[in-house]
Amino acid sequence: MHAIRNGRIVLNDKILDGCALLFDRKIIGIVSRETLDSAWENGKCWQGKPLTLTDALGAYVSPGFINLHIHGCAGADTMDAKEDTLAVMSRFLVQTGVTAFLPTTMTCDKADVYKALQRIRETMTVITRRRDEKHEPKQTERNAANEAVTTSDTSSSEHFPAASGFSVKTEEDKNCLLPGAKVLGAYLEGPFISSQYKGAQKEEFITQADFAFIKDFDDVIKVVVLAPETLKDALTRGEFIAQCRTHHMIVSLGHSAAEYDTALQAIREGASHVTHLCNAMTGLHHRNPGLLGAALDSPAMCELIADDLHVHPAVQRLIYRMKGAAGIELITDSMRACGLPDGISELGGQTVYVKDGAARLADGTIAGSVVTLNRAMANFRNNTGATVPEVVRMVTENQAQELGLFEKIGSLSPGAAADITLFNENFTVLNTFVDGCEVYNNPAFR
Repeated sequence: MHAIRNGRIVLNDKILDGCALLFDRKIIGIVSRETLDSAWENGKCWQGKPLTLTDALGAYVSPGFINLHIHGCAGADTMDAKEDTLAVMSRFLVQTGVTAFLPTTMTCDKADVYKALQRIRETMTVITRRRDEKHEPKQTERNAANEAVTTSDTSSSEHFPAASGFSVKTEEDKNCLLPGAKVLGAYLEGPFISSQYKGAQKEEFITQADFAFIKDFDDVIKVVVLAPETLKDALTRGEFIAQCRTHHMIVSLGHSAAEYDTALQAIREGASHVTHLCNAMTGLHHRNPGLLGAALDSPAMCELIADDLHVHPAVQRLIYRMKGAAGIELITDSMRACGLPDGISELGGQTVYVKDGAARLADGTIAGSVVTLNRAMANFRNNTGATVPEVVRMVTENQAQELGLFEKIGSLSPGAAADITLFNENFTVLNTFVDGCEVYNNPAFR
């Protein structure tokens, strides 16, 4: 049994002070500080079970963050599909407060995409089996993610020098029990996109949407990106969207040259999500609102990369006013250079140059981001004035609801997984718990 005291507990629409959070593998509940102190003084137990305390030092206590759209970090990329790829990402992400994520593929050769999806499937399968068996990591495994970290409360990005040295360290890692953040499934970004708005994706592998391409991975893929205008036949487009929805895949509009009417019709047909709003899509014009206009003029959930490079702070404010906290999901769309110093990197087989927090191809095209999710949260709050509960909602509840997992993750409700993040006013992460196990403890605050 574990308890977090002296924290500011973040709920959907408020912050609770003077309370403590109780949990084991799952959330047990919230009690008053006096109730917890009494239990501690009378045997250090809660309902007969030994109690362990974490002092939050006045930090916020929230559900663990969910990064819905991330290609890579710490030198690893989803498309590497190596034995330790997801373990490297998992271990790094908890340093940024992320407790669950969707590894994101790119527009590449079909065989390479399938290889990445299969690696994700294998990881999900073993994790699910072991969690069902109530595997309880040893203390040494719990601390596997506690690498040295240097943070800056004022910088727009954080560098984690230890990240480049991450490797598979335990037999549990090798057997796909991730040492940190959980894998919830895959995000398929391409190949069903527009060559006109391909961004940093490879044009040679772009193809028209065909459910046959993805049907064998319906247990893995949670989000599918679609440029709706590439399916000229409205009936064909509607059928594709319907098939995805039947197989519990979210259809996200993105990397698209769609005009307003086409995009809005696709949303009416069931496309409920928009990939990195404003980026790689038709922009807003007063005579042609484009995909951006359709996204703002509909109930579609909108991703936003709040690194202040992809979307100007003023536009972030406009989006916040129009969509509200319930309509935005903060993402990173980060590539393998996230968490590493500036230099030369790679994305989808293309050379990427990282300088001053920006990742670009040789021609200047933005190639993903290097921002961490907690930094994106800080940026968005500073830019918009959104409250802490609102910003937390944009990285927890919205994602969990959309994925159909809100009863299990994304909240501090009794019975939910004890995925918990502690962070301060600057959104620097102090502690991260996954399924009740402490997987990150920031040494700068202990």
